Amino acid sequence: MAIVPQHKHHFGNESLIFMQNQQPLADALYEMLQTQRSDMLEIIKFGQPARPTMTFSEWSAADAFTALTQRYSDHLYRNHPDAIREAKPVQSLWAQWYFGLLLPPLMMALLLGVRAPDCAPQHIQVEFHENGHPCAFWLNAQEDEDARYLNAHQRIDRLIQQHLIPVVNGIAQHGDINARLIWNNMGFSFSWFLGELKNQLEETVILQLEQALFFTSHLLDGSDNPLYRTMLPRNGLMVRRSCCQRYRIPDVDQCGNCTLNPA
Repeated sequence: MAIVPQHKHHFGNESLIFMQNQQPLADALYEMLQTQRSDMLEIIKFGQPARPTMTFSEWSAADAFTALTQRYSDHLYRNHPDAIREAKPVQSLWAQWYFGLLLPPLMMALLLGVRAPDCAPQHIQVEFHENGHPCAFWLNAQEDEDARYLNAHQRIDRLIQQHLIPVVNGIAQHGDINARLIWNNMGFSFSWFLGELKNQLEETVILQLEQALFFTSHLLDGSDNPLYRTMLPRNGLMVRRSCCQRYRIPDVDQCGNCTLNPA
């Protein structure tokens, strides 16, 4: 696939730029989502949590993570008490809740806004469903001053290094799931939501991000790109490279685009 040259970031119309620059960042992010994807306001909140949440250092600790994933496993296997439980597919689905919910609003904030929130894990607290999986996020909307003048590729690269790598490692450190499977699942989330943004971003920006995420082996600092080749072109479509393992859980169907399905 041809490499797409970098293009200047497109931030929207001038009135939006002026409005965002005059508001607290939390208000600007709220209004952007309210206008464009109001459903996401059930997933991501701005300001102080109103319900019980956990910080990254809290939920990724061994005792807390084990308790959360055990609750989720109890829920998934509730109708099959005698089945042999497998931690790997359970944690694969658990991680899909985390990144599948959080990535879209963060991508919107970073790709459509003039000002960017600091996405470091310490600025994002997680609310957990009674079944143990992530269900909402509370963003302490601190501006990432260094990101204001970065282009789309640079901002997403910053998200990968600042938030995604530490959180993936925080999940994988417990030993039941490898980081590669989490990144393969996340590649699909990135690819899907880039498709959702095709009417809001210039085509050259979409192509540049696809090139950087899936066809470039290194991040901007020269370190390995964990999303490299997690999505592959096939018959004119981008398809996931490997199965997420969810089919191994009773009563959980394969994904519609599962790699195990006959071609």
